[in-house]
Amino acid sequence: MEIIYAGATHYGAGAYRSLQKFFDRIYLIKDNPQDVLEIKRDCDVVIDDFDSVECKYVFLGGYAKLITADQLTQKVYINVHGAILPRWRGMHTTFWSIMNGDKELGVTFHLVNEYMDDGDIIAQFKFEYHGQPVSEVNEEIDTIIENNAGRLCSEYIAGKIQPVPQDKTQAMFGARRNYDDCLIDFTMSNDMLKRYFTALTRPYPLPMLLIRGEKYEVLDHKIIARDYYGPTGRAVNVDNEGVWIKTSEGFLVIKNVQKLGNDMKEKLSDIIPLGYRFRH
Repeated sequence: MEIIYAGATHYGAGAYRSLQKFFDRIYLIKDNPQDVLEIKRDCDVVIDDFDSVECKYVFLGGYAKLITADQLTQKVYINVHGAILPRWRGMHTTFWSIMNGDKELGVTFHLVNEYMDDGDIIAQFKFEYHGQPVSEVNEEIDTIIENNAGRLCSEYIAGKIQPVPQDKTQAMFGARRNYDDCLIDFTMSNDMLKRYFTALTRPYPLPMLLIRGEKYEVLDHKIIARDYYGPTGRAVNVDNEGVWIKTSEGFLVIKNVQKLGNDMKEKLSDIIPLGYRFRH
C-alpha cells in the first residue's frame, strides 16, 4: 500500500502519523511542513511533486494549493477539510462557523474535483460547539484526523467506502482573513461581538483596534448592554475599568492592549484621549 502525502497547517503531522499505520510507503512532497519531515520513516520517500512517482493516490492534509484539472486526470486526490461540508467551504472555516452561531463543528474527508471543497464525501465527524476557545477546537480536529485519516484512505482505496455527493444548495463559503479583518466593527450587535471575541483567540491574532494607523490587539474586554443612540465607535468614558467605547447596543470596555508584533502590555487610556473615534 502506497500513497502520496502533502500536508500543512496544524494537523499535518497527525495526518502523517495516521497514514503510517496503514501504508507501507508514503511519498512526501518536499514542501511538507518541517514537523512532518522530522518524523519521516526510513521506508518513506521525499519527492519533488505529485508527478514524480506513479503512485495513483494522494492525501492532502491541509494542503493550500489548488489541484489543477490536469493533475486530476493523473491521480485520485483525497482531502481533509476542518469543517462540516457542504456548509463551510473555503478558508478559516472555524471562524466563520463560530460567527454564524453553529452548534456543531467537525471534519470532512472528501474527494477532490476542480472546484473548491466540492468533491464527494468519504466520511464526516461532528462535535458539539459550546463556546470553547479555538485552541481546543483545533485539538479536537487534530485528534479526529489522526485517529481516522489512514484508515479511511486505505478503506476507500480498497473499495470499502462509497463516496456521497454533496448537497450544493447548502454550501456556504469562508473567505481568507488577514489582519485588517481582525479590526473590531463597533456596529456589531452584542451577540456578534461575543462571538467575535470567542472566534479570535490564541494561537491566532486577537481582535484589534486601529489607532493612528497602528494595529493593537485587545487583551481584555467587557461587553455591556445599554441600548441608546450615541456616537458608535467613540471613546465616551474612561474610568478604573478601562476605556468605554460606544457600540450599537451599549459599550465595549477595554483596559489593556498591545501593539501588533509587540508583547508589551499598555493601558488603552494612556494611548488615546477621551472622545477618540475608532475606525476599521
